[in-house]
Amino acid sequence: MRNVFSVLFCILSLVGFSQSTFVYPSLYVEYDSAVTYKHLKLIPVKRADSSEMIVQQNDQVFYPLKTALKKGWVKVKERGNYMVDNINVLIIENNSNEKIFIRSGELVTGGRQDRVIAADTILMPGKKEYTIPVYCIEESRWSEHEKKFSYGGNAASGLQKIIDSAHNQKKLWEEIRRLLVLNNQTSSSSYATLLSNHKIADGTNEYIQFFLQQFSKRDSSIVGIIASTGNKILGADVLINEGLFYQTLPELLNKYCIEAILNGTAASPVHEKEQAYADEMLSEKTQQSFLNKKGKRIFYKGKLIQITGY
Repeated sequence: MRNVFSVLFCILSLVGFSQSTFVYPSLYVEYDSAVTYKHLKLIPVKRADSSEMIVQQNDQVFYPLKTALKKGWVKVKERGNYMVDNINVLIIENNSNEKIFIRSGELVTGGRQDRVIAADTILMPGKKEYTIPVYCIEESRWSEHEKKFSYGGNAASGLQKIIDSAHNQKKLWEEIRRLLVLNNQTSSSSYATLLSNHKIADGTNEYIQFFLQQFSKRDSSIVGIIASTGNKILGADVLINEGLFYQTLPELLNKYCIEAILNGTAASPVHEKEQAYADEMLSEKTQQSFLNKKGKRIFYKGKLIQITGY
């Protein structure tokens, strides 16, 4: 499993890069522009000067997995027939002329078992098969017959933290079992089925539509968000430019909105915790150690294009 992760991260990483565009003073957090809806608060992160980022946007147009599956650009399939050897990998083929951004935490349902993507991966144009690491999110099913894979949405940010930092199938199942019991959904072992419950799905869509509408009214210098519920920080995502941020915004909103519905409490009107979190994540002296412990970096062609904090 470690070898699979190493190969994929080699595609997205490069030794020696400048992080100056992902720290203060290149970035600033606009606490006065916090957007709150029920159990979720999002605080915009903006770029102080985006002029040098504009020329880079043309090469950073990525289509999400949801779109690629809907248009038939990609094919997802099992690697083989045997559960022990193949439960933690899927084969994904890009048959289009587009770049497809597959994100950790995205769900694919069907196959012999529902899965969640375990590593951020950019599929380059052209027919090529990628071996993608995944985790099982449907503990009780391993079908003899492979069903067609479909897009299943995004894992909540709490589950994604387990996926990205713990790398542990057992811990993932334990959290899914807890959520199923908490939401009276024990008739199925599938996390994707839980998210498709009408109450959760409708609530998530309500949250997402609210925030999409709010952000559509904002100026174009937003490149990231800090998310919290109650007095708990859910995480933060900062992109290299506003174009990539708005491409990515629906997926970012999905994971935070689901988390707020499943585990949230009323959003706090004060921002002290968010400020302490942002200062640690975005300060040049502390960013590296912060991301090493509770975050990640995503690269494209050797350039850092996103940082994520948990």
